[in-house]
Amino acid sequence: MAGDLETQVGIVGAGPAGLVLSHLLRRQGIDSVVLEQRSRAYVETRIRAGVLEQGSTDLLIETGVGDRLVAEGAVHHDVNLQFDGERRSP
Repeated sequence: MAGDLETQVGIVGAGPAGLVLSHLLRRQGIDSVVLEQRSRAYVETRIRAGVLEQGSTDLLIETGVGDRLVAEGAVHHDVNLQFDGERRSP
């Protein structure tokens, strides 16, 4: 009976998380539908991610969707913490 079951996946939101999830599922042979309130043109042209952690960048590159990240991304080496208007060293 388990062989007769079909996985159906709906993903709400075509932001970075939704698109990466859809891509990862597809790599495993699982189809999905991504639902987004905004137009495709809007989603493709807006800047969504300000800072990505290393694990996220590694995943994007490893799965074949990190070309633009590698070409245009700026590596940030420092951390600045600010409290009550005063910058403090970590």
